Amino acid sequence: MSSRGTGPWAWALQVVGELAACASHFAPGGDMYLSLRYRDGALRVVLYDGHRRHEHRRLVEACDGHRRAVLRVLGRVVRAYGGEWGFGEAREPGGGTRMWAVLPRRGVG
Repeated sequence: MSSRGTGPWAWALQVVGELAACASHFAPGGDMYLSLRYRDGALRVVLYDGHRRHEHRRLVEACDGHRRAVLRVLGRVVRAYGGEWGFGEAREPGGGTRMWAVLPRRGVG
């Protein structure tokens, strides 16, 4: 991936788009909550969707594998940027899934 002509905010838009597309896939028509925060030299993107975590272990594994596949472009962008990403159960009262990415300010290579 080339970083020419793209600043950290252009990468952030890509990350937000990938997370929103994933949320729309898993919880179509549902509510989403998006948080962007610049802190300690990194942009933190958090998105919650309404897709509740499954209770059966095999369903959790299958669903997580599917979510990872949907987020494969996000993974490449975040890794190229030197950041981290992940997802898991939302701890908020409404439940659902929390997805996040951290993009350091230093940018790509």
